[in-house]
Amino acid sequence: MYNKHSLNEKFDMVMECRSSGLTDYSWCKQHGIPSSSFYNWIKQLKKSGADLPEPLDAEGYLPESKQDVVELEIVDDVPAPSKPNSFYQDESHAPIEISIGKAIIKISNDVSPALFGKLISSIGERL
Repeated sequence: MYNKHSLNEKFDMVMECRSSGLTDYSWCKQHGIPSSSFYNWIKQLKKSGADLPEPLDAEGYLPESKQDVVELEIVDDVPAPSKPNSFYQDESHAPIEISIGKAIIKISNDVSPALFGKLISSIGERL
């Protein structure tokens, strides 16, 4: 069987892993090394008399990535327009239509300027 790493290289990689602050599994995953190969290296190194540090236990594990916290503004329901169906009855001014791909957003003439601003801002951020 072909052995791609020398014993010294294996020792260096095990030491790098154990001093990284990651679990053996996470370190192996980041470096594209099968964890079964890694543990075989440890077995070989211990047989050759190498003194290896203990693996990081789950309690001392530091996650690889941190979750983001996103603040959401909760807005009360938008009040109904004063005129029922004013979107369709007022033909003196054309409503606004925004087409994005297959989606069409129709905005009535009496939309709140603050709500309209937030909508445009949200669309702009996603484009």
